[in-house]
Amino acid sequence: MVLPQRKAHQFQSARTWIGLGVMAPLGMLIISGLMLLDLRRDAWDKAEQTSRNLLQVIERDIARNMEMFDLSLRAAVENLHAPGIRTLDSSIRHLVLFDRAATARDMGSMLVMDERGDVTEDISAASPRRKNFADREYFRTHLEHADLGLFVGKPIISRLTGEPMLPFSRRISKPDGSFGGVAFGSLKLIYFSHLFDQIGLGRDGAINLYLRDGTRVMRYPFEATDIGVNIADDPTFRRFLAARSGAFVGTSVRDGVERHYAFTQVGDLPLVLNVALATGDIEAQWRAKALVIGAIVLALCGLTMGLSLLFGRELNRRAAMQTELAHLSYTDALTGLPNRRRFDEVFQRIWKSARRTGRPLWPAP
Repeated sequence: MVLPQRKAHQFQSARTWIGLGVMAPLGMLIISGLMLLDLRRDAWDKAEQTSRNLLQVIERDIARNMEMFDLSLRAAVENLHAPGIRTLDSSIRHLVLFDRAATARDMGSMLVMDERGDVTEDISAASPRRKNFADREYFRTHLEHADLGLFVGKPIISRLTGEPMLPFSRRISKPDGSFGGVAFGSLKLIYFSHLFDQIGLGRDGAINLYLRDGTRVMRYPFEATDIGVNIADDPTFRRFLAARSGAFVGTSVRDGVERHYAFTQVGDLPLVLNVALATGDIEAQWRAKALVIGAIVLALCGLTMGLSLLFGRELNRRAAMQTELAHLSYTDALTGLPNRRRFDEVFQRIWKSARRTGRPLWPAP
């Protein structure tokens, strides 16, 4: 039957197009997924670059200020060894000792102490404030170590002003090399607070400054209870000490938030600085875009697949109707036997075959 065969061929072709109509949306989903993954990688690259830039800016600011204050201490120690310095009037001696001293806004106290810990010189006044600091960590450390250089101690509360400070100091040696006292300076912790507060890091972002022994000097967002806490046994902190600088993703034991940590040592100081961006904040904007794009693509793909399936269902229905009509056109409705139209079609096929082969139309009895 020519008509059913032709219809069957058309049906096979239609099924091919239906298959393509279903597969195309799947391809769109795969491509969209790859694009979203690429956007996610871009979000992480941007966050990593931001962390490195912030880390560099903060580290340079801290290192520059600490270097400036250390130069002031060096100058005071050198001036103490100037000939005749002890015989000068107190006001003149004050000018000589602190002539190169830094006077930044966040500079705390700057003192010179003798071997007993008594204040002998005070940058704030020609007549020094009468205090003894022999019990302080920095004083005992310099007393025990002659070649320590600059010592940055743990955060303290100043006995002179009542403010939290970061102490730094240098040993004063007598001409014979014995311990002669300490040149002491301090930096107000509010300096770090002001510096960190200018930076927006998202809801769960954080900035931390530590001593290399694990003592936290400052944290943003600020919590008074965090200052002075030692986290030397924290796995995250141990990774900070493993290299001079670097980056990694880890979970904070303090609040359980997963963050991207970028860290570095501050100059040649025993300080470790890190900028931590919460992974949730890094991906928040990407997730919003992915949700919108994904919903639109899914809706379009679902619509396309649905229409393709409906189209296929309609083709199946039409094919069945055409097959039934073809059958009826060759069959007598009353007897169910092939009708004259069927006879003519078969006869024409046999006649053409007989003419082509030269064989008789009907075989001999």
